Amino acid sequence: MQRSLRSKLVVSLVSAATVATTAGAGALAQPASASTPVSFTYWTSGFKTAEIQVIDNAFDKAYPGYKAVGQYISTSDEYLPKVISALKTGTYPTVLTDQNPSDLPLYEQSGKLVPLTGKLTAATNSLYPGIRASLFYRGQQLGMALAGVGDIALFYNKADFKAAGIAAPPKTWSQLVQDAVKLTDPAAKRWGFYVPTGDAEWISYDWEPVLWGDGGQLLNANQTKAAFDSTAGIKALSTWVNLVRKFKAAPAASYAADGNFDGPTAFSSNAVAMITDGPWLEGEVPKTISYGVAPFPAGTKGVSTNIGIGVISLFKTTPAEDKAGLAFIKFLASPKEGAYLASMNGGLPSSPAQLGQPLMKKNESVPWFSVFSGLEKYGQVRPISPAYNAVSQDLWTGINAAVHGQVTPAKALSVAAKQADVALAKIG
Repeated sequence: MQRSLRSKLVVSLVSAATVATTAGAGALAQPASASTPVSFTYWTSGFKTAEIQVIDNAFDKAYPGYKAVGQYISTSDEYLPKVISALKTGTYPTVLTDQNPSDLPLYEQSGKLVPLTGKLTAATNSLYPGIRASLFYRGQQLGMALAGVGDIALFYNKADFKAAGIAAPPKTWSQLVQDAVKLTDPAAKRWGFYVPTGDAEWISYDWEPVLWGDGGQLLNANQTKAAFDSTAGIKALSTWVNLVRKFKAAPAASYAADGNFDGPTAFSSNAVAMITDGPWLEGEVPKTISYGVAPFPAGTKGVSTNIGIGVISLFKTTPAEDKAGLAFIKFLASPKEGAYLASMNGGLPSSPAQLGQPLMKKNESVPWFSVFSGLEKYGQVRPISPAYNAVSQDLWTGINAAVHGQVTPAKALSVAAKQADVALAKIG
């Protein structure tokens, strides 16, 4: 999931900047030109030198009073430690792009992050609800979402469905379980559905919308306690556990390989007939497999999905640089520029206003695009609590134990919640 979202965002930003350079500045009003433009620096873990230059040129042309200076700092895995070090030593930039929204509270704790509350009201209000909510922590907006996001839906093998006499993809988890049983052929080692297992954040990411669909939440409203240890959580986890253990309609073994924790080979090798995954799976399924994409199955309380986003944030430097940095964020968040980011690589917009832009129209011919974009209004984003990584690890460890029959779903979630509460208590 994250491997693909990072690469997609890089491509979309570069392509968007190229279009902006040749097509103009979009809808934002330009500041008055200055004889000496105000220069500001932004850091990234995704853009290479040539890509940064294209982005900088596009913004500078749109805003002649400002000059963007992008810098590649490190790979994404090494990015956070370098940013934290820079915040401690006062060597940080004006703007940061980040592929992990949960980093934002860590930046805010330094006292050097500039909250965007009230500074991007129109652009923020236009975001899809789940994306908008994820930018706020303890009442303050800590960053802005970038376009080119991803969510997850249901992929299904059309030939397998036809052979099993199933006319349409399941709309609910109850229907999915029934279909998975019909699609399973133990002798051929083929299963109806894929439940991810192992040691990876993808497991939490893929299960969270099952929880949300049954009316559950990961954390309480104040993000001080785990909330997934609930009736809804037990029901949601039991759905996965029963598919593997009771109905034998999902493989007990993990298909994670080469860093792809979502197990794409389970579907691309025709070992399973259904899998919940993101748009990135499109490039990994051979042309010999005829498949469709349907909305993520609904739980007892409705449909949900998990949305992965990139974020951009502002830091205290000088008043002039901060103003320039804010203009840079507004530039990337505007409907036209956001549509550039999303359209160039088939990624999803972060707001309906972006989806309505002419540049997005070409995606209407891509069958799966409307499914993924249509799910955004139902989706949520993982909490941006600084304890999220620890909470997620506790959660996926519990899910894995339950799926392998080591503990009951209730026990797995109870233990995970207690461990998560310890992590949450540490942040105060």
